Amino acid sequence: MSASFSRRQFLATAAGVSAAVVVPRRVLGGPGFVAPSDRLNAALVGSGTQALRQLMGDWLPREDLQLVAVCDPNRDSDDYRDWSQHGLRDRIRRFMGNESWGSETGIRAGREAGRELIEHYYAAIREQSSYNGCKTYVDYREMLAESESVDVVIDMTPDHLHGVVNVHAMQAGKHVVAHKTLANVCNEVRRCVEVAKETGVTTHLMAWNNDPGFYQLKDWLHAGIIGKVKEVHNWTNRPVWPQGWLDNPATPMEVPDGLEWDLWLGCVPDRPYHLDYTHALFRGWYDFGAGCLGDMGNYSLWRTYRTLDPGPVVSVSATPATGCVIVGNQCQWRRSAVAFPDASTVHFEHKELDIFWYDGGMKPRLAKGLLPRGESLPREGILYVGEYGTILANFLGHNFRLLPEDRMTALVGSIPAARAEEDVVDPVDEYVGAMKEAKQSRGSFINVKDLAEATCLAAVALRTGRHLMWDADAMIFTNDDEANAYLTREYRPGWEI
Repeated sequence: MSASFSRRQFLATAAGVSAAVVVPRRVLGGPGFVAPSDRLNAALVGSGTQALRQLMGDWLPREDLQLVAVCDPNRDSDDYRDWSQHGLRDRIRRFMGNESWGSETGIRAGREAGRELIEHYYAAIREQSSYNGCKTYVDYREMLAESESVDVVIDMTPDHLHGVVNVHAMQAGKHVVAHKTLANVCNEVRRCVEVAKETGVTTHLMAWNNDPGFYQLKDWLHAGIIGKVKEVHNWTNRPVWPQGWLDNPATPMEVPDGLEWDLWLGCVPDRPYHLDYTHALFRGWYDFGAGCLGDMGNYSLWRTYRTLDPGPVVSVSATPATGCVIVGNQCQWRRSAVAFPDASTVHFEHKELDIFWYDGGMKPRLAKGLLPRGESLPREGILYVGEYGTILANFLGHNFRLLPEDRMTALVGSIPAARAEEDVVDPVDEYVGAMKEAKQSRGSFINVKDLAEATCLAAVALRTGRHLMWDADAMIFTNDDEANAYLTREYRPGWEI
């Protein structure tokens, strides 16, 4: 930040990025002042594009949260992938009041980018020329070994590291807030839940949300407007990143300067570096990601699991989009052993509810006459199919309506109205408040267990192409020994949990 850029200008500029950016009580003092003893010290593990967005929107503006450490095996680079070439960069420039931040050609992130963002912000609100209270680490295990002053670990790593970071942080006595998904193999999901119970630390998965629309939809379903819900169909246009590879990259790339590839791999066995494994593209690989379901199904389907409480999966089957290669002069169909497909459908059977997931542009078949002529299903959405009615909503369950329209009109007087709900809170308030009260948040690892397992089971069904019967208590597939091998991973020494 330039010396001429005043604190008042900084706060005015930042307010344009996030309405939550105000002069904190720790600067002003007086009633509502957050004493240092009441402030949680947080360490950020993973400083990619998603983490930088969350820093500006959710964490830095809070009076009761102090970022004291950033860990990432990548020092600083502009080779990240994102949904906009300069959207994140320009937002950070406005937030920091620094028109030279970032790259003119690439997308910048990494631990030094995170540290800069944190220290510029804290210097501005303290009216100091500089601030150097944020320590950087390459290896989160080293950070945990020196983390006596850290209260909470925020896990923003690629999916394959979620389980090990979550477990190791909890075992170190830290509260843990994790980006979706909880883990990308089933045994790590179970281990996260076990350790959360054993340690008693507060845990929270960031896919949890508690807006008023959730409660209204819950009222509709529980009022029996469509009778007992038999099926749920949830679909998305994702992936919005390349995937569907039939093989790992054939030609390795040179490891970029500043990236500790060994630490980025973490628990996954060694392999040559390639840019396409990293950043936003990790989601498309079985070893590193959890596919579209792990990315967005945690948001949408968690609302369904909370509303209908179907319990654990009984069976899972999946259908991937097909791939084909030329071998010699012959066309051969291939199922990828390494990557999620470009599109797929998944069927989760529960004791009394069937849940269907669709991605890559796939959508459910809708009975004739439910939609007005000329109207089609939106590119993302959710259907609740009951004994004698259907509810259509957008992807996260908002803007819902009964189908067909005449049924909606006929039942207007008996449909539960929207209600003010005391339990509706901002998600960050939810987990910060739970940490202060030393209790589990409603978005805890424990509460997301059934959905988190289902996400991992779907990946196994896609890899095997078979209908798998699941015994949740024993944590095994009862009809497929080969599939059971995918419930865990081969751990590199020093990364076991």
